[in-house]
Amino acid sequence: MWGILEAGRRRPQPDSGTGTPLPPARVLLIMTMTGTTLGEQLLLLSLDDTTGQSRLPLQTSFAIGAAALLERALAEDTALPDDAGQWIHRHRTEEYETALQGLLAKGLIRKEEHRVLLFFRTTRYPEADGTEESSVRSRLTDVVLNGATPDHRTAALITLLHHNGLQSLAFPDAESDKTARRTTDQRMQEIAEHHWADPALRSMSETAAATVAALMAATVAATVVVTAIT
Repeated sequence: MWGILEAGRRRPQPDSGTGTPLPPARVLLIMTMTGTTLGEQLLLLSLDDTTGQSRLPLQTSFAIGAAALLERALAEDTALPDDAGQWIHRHRTEEYETALQGLLAKGLIRKEEHRVLLFFRTTRYPEADGTEESSVRSRLTDVVLNGATPDHRTAALITLLHHNGLQSLAFPDAESDKTARRTTDQRMQEIAEHHWADPALRSMSETAAATVAALMAATVAATVVVTAIT
């Protein structure tokens, strides 16, 4: 596995070592095999079923960018960027849009446009078919709350949720119960840190997590500075 990933890194990079978005053919293959990509699953958990508004949108966008890299690592045969941080920063908006369009194409959400005060237009994406989200939540519950052993993709999703502070999207009921929240967080941390027996996958998951944490901190700091100035 490590040799495959290293060989992938030695391939020519068309955008100066920052990597490129997952090729459409590979995305299609992953979707066919698993139903939805990791990025789509994160977005499903983020979008409110009724209002169609995204909860924790900043963290979710960074997590979806990191999810695209984990998809590459799990696919084993796709070139990885040398600088994960730069790649996520450059492509997180694009990857978010890719996930959004994927959910629309699958009929899992629908697009609704509203006009506010005659001048401003807002777009929301409420649930159209809850089957896939229910399946994702069921797998997360089995693994995190019931102690089932996760497969690589479920472990990857839990890793992304844990390291990006998105636990509340998967387990909203635990937010009002300190004991339940602590137990849930501990189980997710255990999976995020100890599931990855393969050193290459563990390295990529840790790199993606650390990158997102640093980018989130920098973005929040910049927002605070701008707010203070204005």
